[in-house]
Amino acid sequence: MREINLQELVSASDNKLIARNFSRIRKGLGLTQEKAAELGGVTTGYVGKVEIGAVSFGTRAQQKWSKVLGVDRAEFLRRPDTGLAVVGEIIEKGVVLKYGPEHELEYMPVLSSHNTDAENAFCLKVSTDALYPHLRKDSCLYIVAVPVSTIRNDDLIIYTDASEQASVKEAECLNNVILFKGLGKGSTVTEKADGLANLQKIVLIAL
Repeated sequence: MREINLQELVSASDNKLIARNFSRIRKGLGLTQEKAAELGGVTTGYVGKVEIGAVSFGTRAQQKWSKVLGVDRAEFLRRPDTGLAVVGEIIEKGVVLKYGPEHELEYMPVLSSHNTDAENAFCLKVSTDALYPHLRKDSCLYIVAVPVSTIRNDDLIIYTDASEQASVKEAECLNNVILFKGLGKGSTVTEKADGLANLQKIVLIAL
């Protein structure tokens, strides 16, 4: 069974959902299919069939495996959040403040025009008018990591400096050099492109 993305999981059948969640739970516990089979007293082939949705996995199976794997039975039928977690906000000069673990995460819907794999993306919210016209207050930024080779002029990047302070920058590509220009009154940084592996790029801005 091919990997199904977050959007498909929201409306997937219980069979597909159980297959995906069983695999997610097993891998999260660091178990191979062989070890999970040993713990459950079944064959490795059975575990493989559960993970492709090829066998029935009803109430009794869910009750058994919730005990074997030490999870709540509801985990096998848990559907993913239907949006991206907002993990921080953009303030003056484009500085990014990431939310700490004590912050209650807000979820923004995954827009149909956002064709990037949502599970590899994250969201930031703009909390200032100081960056207009680049960014409007209360807009939501959808961000993914992309290869440096795909960066083009005027792309908006989340740039993290040596002190690990992140901020929004506008890219300008000059041969093997990329200028990361600060928004508002933010500073400009120069980097050699071949010294960078990936960059976090804003792929969609939505209100």
